Parts: sequence; structure tokens; C-alpha cells
Amino acid sequence: MKLYKIFLLLLVFSATAHTQTLKEIIYATLENNYNIQASLTQDRAKKSSLESVDNTYLPQVTLGVNYSRLDLDTREVQVKNTTNGFLKLDVNLYDGGRNQAIKNQKMYEYKSSVFRTTATKKETILQVITLFYQTQTILENIKVFQEKSDTLKAQYERIQIKYDINMATIDEVLKLKSEYETNQFAVEELKFQKIELMQNLNLLSNLKITSLSDSTLPKIENIEFIESENVKSLTMGIKAQDEAINIVSAITTPQFNIENTLSAYDYNDYNERLLSDLPDQQNQLMLSLTCNLYDTVSADKIEATRLEKVSSQQRVTFVKEQEKINFYVAKKKLRTQQLKIDSLKSAVKMGITVFEMIDIKYQNGLVDNITYLDALSKKTYNQALYAKALNDYEIAKANYYLSSGMNYEDALATW
Repeated sequence: MKLYKIFLLLLVFSATAHTQTLKEIIYATLENNYNIQASLTQDRAKKSSLESVDNTYLPQVTLGVNYSRLDLDTREVQVKNTTNGFLKLDVNLYDGGRNQAIKNQKMYEYKSSVFRTTATKKETILQVITLFYQTQTILENIKVFQEKSDTLKAQYERIQIKYDINMATIDEVLKLKSEYETNQFAVEELKFQKIELMQNLNLLSNLKITSLSDSTLPKIENIEFIESENVKSLTMGIKAQDEAINIVSAITTPQFNIENTLSAYDYNDYNERLLSDLPDQQNQLMLSLTCNLYDTVSADKIEATRLEKVSSQQRVTFVKEQEKINFYVAKKKLRTQQLKIDSLKSAVKMGITVFEMIDIKYQNGLVDNITYLDALSKKTYNQALYAKALNDYEIAKANYYLSSGMNYEDALATW
């Protein structure tokens, strides 16, 4: 007897070991989702790119060595082999703002990437929530349709017994058998849909989920609409395009550099009588001021970037309006789903009551099997719709929260 109880406990544990709440799945998704991980890696790449230009104004120090050799028609006053070791200090005193524009561009690209990653997280969270509650709908429908199958099977077996003793006709038997088999196929189809949805949920969360626990989202009212991370990302992209224009424009501005080079020389294969005063060490200071008076590409590059900026601004305008509409629709959808639930709740009660009355009449031979099956189908249909409406309501809540632009971490804290 003790072994039997232990076996039952093991069965219960194995059935619930992989049961996951919605919140657990969301946090696992944020931690393990490959697409989110790719976005975070892209953020790190953009940050490294920014850091690589962070010290563009600092002097550049170069240590090097040169070796040169002269052959064939050489003169007596020429050194045939020269080795030159040097240490060079190079400082860009003025570049027309090019280096600062490059730094700003990298900074805006990094910020744009971070905002885009946050937007990706929110989109993925909504995908997870949608799949979670769609799966819950399927699970509820499997229960409802399985209950219908149990009822049909019991009635089929009952009418089969009556047929065997010539108290029922073959068409009554075949009708119940057909309804039972059709309903069983519907159950199997729902089970396949469950597998499909669970696999997608596993893919997003990178978990091995076999069962889901009941989870509902809190109802948050009077949410204020704010600018989304997607819009912020696009806006940072526009600022990066402004800096791209500044980078190209800097080509036409004066460039002022200072360069100091300390060199040490070693000579071989030369006429020491003619070349007796060759320097061993030299220090050269050079100031250079340059200005590009004419080029054939900068104007076209500036115009191309300017047009890309205009295109991005138009896209931002569209996305802003689209998100306002989506938020408005999400808010209305939430209200509509609540009304739908109230309506279907009444329909479910009515369907159960009608079926119970028809069932009594059918058992007593007062109505035919067509009337009975119609009442059973309506009861099942209303129950399935009600289960779907409840889960669609949860999806609508999530869509309302996330389409408002609110921080997903704040939303998760309330869930």
C-alpha cells in the first residue's frame, strides 16, 4: 500500500514538474531567446564601435623603422643602404568637426540599437503571451470536446443496446456513431494544434514546456500613451544621419595638423670621404594646413544622406500615428472582449440548462436524437467560445499594456 502511494506521488510530481507559469516563461524568454540575445550582442558591438572612436582627439604615437637600398646607377654622393628608426607624434588640431561628428554618430547608433532591442523584447513578450493563452484556449476546448465525446459514447452504447433488442432503429445508431467519430477527430485536431503552439512557445522561451499553469494578468486602467522604444530608435537613427551629413561636410573645411618626428639613422655602403657629415639623429616638426577647394563626391553624398533622413522622418511620422491608432484600438478591444465574456457567460448557462432539459426528454423518448445532438452541440460550442473569449481577453490586456509604450519591466512587476 505504501509503494502504491509513492507511485501516485511520483506520477503527480512528473505531471507537474514542467508546469510553467506565464511569468516564468516570460523571464526565461528574456534570458534565453536567441533573437533577443542577438539584439543584445548587436548592442555590445555598437558600444564597442563607439568606444573605438572615443579617443580620436588624443595624439597618435607611432614607432617604426624603414630600410632603403639603392642599386644600379648610383652616384658617389648617395648612400646605398639606409636604416631609419623613428618615433612620430601626430596631433589633429582642427578637422572641421569631423571626429566629433563620427563620435556622435556612433553614440546615436548605439542608442538606436538599445531602443530597438527593448522594442524587440516587448514584441517577443507579446508573442509569448499570445501563444500562452492560445494554448490555454486549446486545452480548455480539448476538455469541452472530450466531455462531449464521453456523452456521445455513453449515448451510442445505450442506443446500441436498444438496437440489439429491436427497440431502436439503425439510423439512430449510425447518427450517434457518426457524431462521436466526428467529435473524436475534432479532439485529435485540437491536440495537434496544442503541440504546434507548445513547440512555438518552447522555441521562444528555449524551455522544455509540457504543461501550463493557470495565469491571469491584472487589469490596469487609465494607462497614458507614451512614445514607444521603436519611435525612439528611429529618432536616434535620424540624429545619426545628421552626423553623417556633418562628416561629409567636414571634407570642405580646413584641416590643421601638427607632426613631430624623432629619427635615428644607420648607413651602409657609401663613400665616407664625400659623405662624412651624415646625421645620426634628427627631429622634425611639421605644421600643415590643408583645405579641399573642390571635390566631385561630397555634394552628392550629402544630398543622398539628406534624402535618407527625409525618408526616415516620414517613416517616424507614420509609425507615431500608427501606434496611437493601435493603442486606441487596443483599448476598445479590451472593452469589447469584456462585453463578449458577459454575453457568452449567459449563453453557456442557457446552453447547459437547455441541454439538461432536452437530455431528460430524450431519455424518455419525447424528442428525437437530432434535437438532442443539436442541444449538445450548442452547449459545447458556447463553452468553447467562452473559454476562447476569456483567453482572448488576457491577450487583449497584454496588447493594451504593451501598445501604450509603458516599460515592460513595470508591467511584469504587476504580473
